[in-house]
Amino acid sequence: MRYPLRAQVLLRRENGESVYATAIDISSSGMRLQIEGPASLELNEVVTVEVELPDQPEKPFSSWGIGRIAHLNSDLMGVELSAGRFAGSEAAEPVDALGSSLT
Repeated sequence: MRYPLRAQVLLRRENGESVYATAIDISSSGMRLQIEGPASLELNEVVTVEVELPDQPEKPFSSWGIGRIAHLNSDLMGVELSAGRFAGSEAAEPVDALGSSLT
């Protein structure tokens, strides 16, 4: 099941390049994003996904995940998330895509 989500997203490529996008929706295993400009992302490329949570504006890009570009066409893409840190509290811990602790 997908849930609507409007949030700014920063994708960091392994070469250090940053790509900005807007989240459209999220599911238990990934996100659908709208790219905000031309990007040279490739299908199956591994990226770090940083999300600016709307309810925590004082902590921009405080949640992140490791993802893979699973779908890519024109200005929309799908990112499959495999692990991440979701900052719901000061003591947030890294979790995998199913919410299991990685520590």
